[in-house]
Amino acid sequence: MHPKERTWTTVEALSMACAINREKGFTSVSKHVFQDLSNEERWTNKDMLSYILFPEIAGPEFKVLIKVKPCDLEQANAIIKYYRKLSFGVLGDSINDYLQRVFTVTQSDSVKMSDFGIIASVPSIYEKDIHAKETLEQIKTTKNEHLGTEGQVVELDILVIESKYVDQIGCWGHLAVTSTDYLVSFLSKERLLNRKDVAKIRGKVKRHSQHWKTKTAETALNYVKVLDEKMVWL
Repeated sequence: MHPKERTWTTVEALSMACAINREKGFTSVSKHVFQDLSNEERWTNKDMLSYILFPEIAGPEFKVLIKVKPCDLEQANAIIKYYRKLSFGVLGDSINDYLQRVFTVTQSDSVKMSDFGIIASVPSIYEKDIHAKETLEQIKTTKNEHLGTEGQVVELDILVIESKYVDQIGCWGHLAVTSTDYLVSFLSKERLLNRKDVAKIRGKVKRHSQHWKTKTAETALNYVKVLDEKMVWL
């Protein structure tokens, strides 16, 4: 069968996309210009989805083995439900071409290989959306007050609610809630902590500012050092 004629159920294709995202993360960069830390050639998520679901078109150099787990099937169904609900609440003028394609593909019973670009990207986009909503909810629980005074050295127990690389400044941005419900942030050249990590840190109050979106009081720290990553969040 010609690749363009083959179809898969949306749940089947989306479950595999979730499995790929879980094990490999997401990239749309060609294998010809990207190599991961283990020096292996890195295929795009669309390539991996295509080669795994239709192995007849994969070359002998493709040796990626990924199996769908129950958590992937669960996430696939959650994604379909999420975009079905979202489609009813979005005004027509605010829908861009990508989101319209997401709505169309995720609400279809079956997909073709021409849909794999959308299918492959959806798990990563969905996770970012969910994380963003969770982050905003966690910010709402914080005191709308600043911590300490500028220049003060502080030791804090924190729960990291956001940890991501900021391309514009070439470093990692961390956003966290303290055990006393203050919102703090700090930058670092290397990733110090992951989202949902709990840790004890030491740092110096750099400035008092506001969260860019919620305008909640945010205390920026610098010279941050992780003292303990294994504490229990109370």
